[in-house]
Parts: sequence; structure tokens; C-alpha cells
Amino acid sequence: MRYTFDNRYFNDTYEGLPVDGYTAWLENMTRDEKIDVRLNTDWFDVRDELVAESPNAPIVYTGPLDRYFDYSEGELGWRTIDFETEVLPVGDFQGTPVMNYNDGDVPFIRIHEFRHFHPEREYPTDKTVIMREFSRFAESGDEPYYPINTPDDRQKLEAYRNRAKAETASNGVLFGGRLGTYQYLDMHMAIASALNMYDNTLAPHFETGTALAGDK
Repeated sequence: MRYTFDNRYFNDTYEGLPVDGYTAWLENMTRDEKIDVRLNTDWFDVRDELVAESPNAPIVYTGPLDRYFDYSEGELGWRTIDFETEVLPVGDFQGTPVMNYNDGDVPFIRIHEFRHFHPEREYPTDKTVIMREFSRFAESGDEPYYPINTPDDRQKLEAYRNRAKAETASNGVLFGGRLGTYQYLDMHMAIASALNMYDNTLAPHFETGTALAGDK
């Protein structure tokens, strides 16, 4: 709840978005002849092929931690999100990039209005694009977004973390990201975690052959 007219998305001192959007930002980072990008590909469908091609290459797995181990310690609890996009015949729907809804009788949790992320740009005055988010417990086949982290989940997580450390030591697999670590990481935290993994684990391994080590 806000008590001021500060309509920024977050309260951080500095905020920013890639000028051309996140898609272009990611494309620029992967635009190198040494990087092979495969879209719409399940890691588990190509794992054996890729490991055979580069048996000594480290692997950074960022998918669901429980799925990597075929749910051997039980399924971890996740929440997922459904999105609904709509074009409205108004120039400004809500006056802010994101409006959160906490009332139990509202089926969605927030509405995004994209024009307000870049107020310096010109937009049509007769229409605007909004997107509603609907949160629910993830079921089999859903894309997980948020770890639930109940006491039962934490007990399973401890077992998975032990297995992850062994997998790092024996097969050179590192686990990262929100899904791979079962942690609620905001974007800046996920980016910092990736940079720390490279600086402290991958770079020494590539440069001096230092053994890989997972989270302690």
C-alpha cells in the first residue's frame, strides 16, 4: 500500500529496463558463434547427446530441482501463473505499470499496463494493452514460478540439496536460478547469483582446473 504519489514499480534507488526489451537484451548476450541456442527444447531430451559431445564441460541446470532427480525425494510445492492479455479502448487504464489486488473476491493478483514502463515513449491515445496474472498451485505439467517452501518442502529440499552437491562433485552439474535452487529470487538476485557462480566457481575451473563445488 502506498501513501505517496511515487508511482515507480519498486522503491529501489535505481531502476531500469533494457532499451529494446529483454528479448533483444538476451539475444545480444547469446549472439556469439560459440553459443548454440536451442528453443523449445527439453533438456532431458537432449542431455545424453550434449554430454556425449562435451563430456568434460560443466553444466548449469536452471530447471526445477525436483525434476532433475526424477522426483526421487518427492515433489516440491510450487505455484504457477496464468496470463490473460487484453487490448482496451482507452488511452490509460490504471495510471501505473502494475496494480496489485489482494482482495479474496478478485480472481487475479495483479494487472500490468505496459505503456507505463516506458513513460518517455509515445503510445496510442485510444487503446492500451493490459495483462492480468492469475496465481494458483502448480499441477503436473504446469510451469513452476514460485517455491511454496512449507516445512514439508524444506525437508525434501534438504535431501535434494545433498543430492545436488553429489551431482556437482561427480558429474559437474551446477544448480542455479529460482527453480534450480528452490529459492524466491528476484531478477537482480538471480543475475547476481549467476555472476557469483561464474566468478567463484566456473572461472577458476576453466582457468586452473579447480574442482567444481555446489552451494555450501
